[in-house]
Amino acid sequence: MIGSIGIVGGGIAGWMAALALVRALPGTRIAVIETDGPDWSLGPFGPAEASLADFPAWLGDHGVDEGVLLRAARASFSLGTAVSGWAERDADWFLPFGTIGAPLAGIAFHQLAGRIRETGRALRLADFSLAAIAAASGRFARPSRDPRSILSSYGYGLHFDRAGLAAVLQAATGLAPAGGFGRAIGEEAVAAVELRDGTRIAADLWLDCSGSAALLASRLDRGWEDWSAWLPCDRVIETWSEVEGVPPPHAHAGAFEAGWQRTVPLIGGQGGALFHAAGQLPDQPGAISLAQGRRAAAWTGNVVALGAAAMLVEPLHGWNLALLRNALDRLIGLLPAAPNGPEPAEYNRLTAREADRVRDFAILHYKTNGRIGEPLWDAARAMPVPEALRHKLDLHASRGRVPLDDEELFGVEDWIAVLDGQGRRPRRHDALADAVPEAQLLGHAGRIRALILDAVRAMPHHGATLRAEGLIA
Repeated sequence: MIGSIGIVGGGIAGWMAALALVRALPGTRIAVIETDGPDWSLGPFGPAEASLADFPAWLGDHGVDEGVLLRAARASFSLGTAVSGWAERDADWFLPFGTIGAPLAGIAFHQLAGRIRETGRALRLADFSLAAIAAASGRFARPSRDPRSILSSYGYGLHFDRAGLAAVLQAATGLAPAGGFGRAIGEEAVAAVELRDGTRIAADLWLDCSGSAALLASRLDRGWEDWSAWLPCDRVIETWSEVEGVPPPHAHAGAFEAGWQRTVPLIGGQGGALFHAAGQLPDQPGAISLAQGRRAAAWTGNVVALGAAAMLVEPLHGWNLALLRNALDRLIGLLPAAPNGPEPAEYNRLTAREADRVRDFAILHYKTNGRIGEPLWDAARAMPVPEALRHKLDLHASRGRVPLDDEELFGVEDWIAVLDGQGRRPRRHDALADAVPEAQLLGHAGRIRALILDAVRAMPHHGATLRAEGLIA
């Protein structure tokens, strides 16, 4: 029976874990032990964080008032990620939160798009996404809950500064942190943690939220799976700049010759990170070494590694919070765990599968790049990729299909959006699309496009929404 859980590392990962446990296990004693240094619990990826579209619902389910968070964390809204320079140096595309188009007679919209393109008509999938068009227009409103409305066809995420998010999560737990991690005590398991003042805190189960330092997990290490053969950026520089005006309702991932740069817009500024390969740029001041990969076993003995202690991968699309949320859901679902029982093995199996599929989603951007004549990108395009990704790419190239595993964070539409944005077109579309008369096909696409444009024109600008929330003057 687990009567007490200790968490090493505050920051976003530690306080998010504490909040989930306090809500799910009200009879369990929870202790959070802060560590020194910046909050790298999700990785050293800058002072701002971006979420996927599921995070606002998680906050609400855990008693966090969205308005309070928006004001405390300089937050803004997000409709997806703008991507530039990956398909080609001057090309851009958008990965939206929400649906793209709509099926017709049970045929997926991207298959219908393939048929339309065969008629010689140009078509961008993003032009049939309400989230993408609204983001490009600088507009934002919360989605409708009426499934009959096109305003229900998208979701939204949030941008916030890490310190503000961590503070709001902590306040929601009602817990006070224990300060000053000193050392872990125990050999085969972690029996207790000693603080710098000599105080010892014991727990039945420990969660390591200390970032890639992995202060507990590294003691019981079963190895680290290195992903550098596929993800070449091994240096990151955190960035922050003050910016006036209304932030755009999307993050940005822009590629350049030696790597790529992430930008997360907040009220009054933008945080981000510049990722590059060490051999492609001279030594940069403030560069942090980045060892992308995952722990072979995230749960070992009585220690569970979470966040960057378990997996470190560059945040192309704000997936780190979603990975942490899913890890916490799995962990809580498997508790209480019997000593030497099957729960850790099942947790590790599911966690590894999800991590590997997110890794493949990241690799996809490199493998399909169109930056010709640049060593980093030429090598990435030529590299062999993991078998699961190779299978996806082969099936998509053949007939526009993308098979998914059970533990996939991103859905078929997300994969299709990236492949289409990167300029990858299947050799043929679904034969069922040929049965739809061309006039019906074009009319279907035209109606979707008109509905989206009308809806976006009626939406307030992002700035107006932020003003209504009291976030900007």
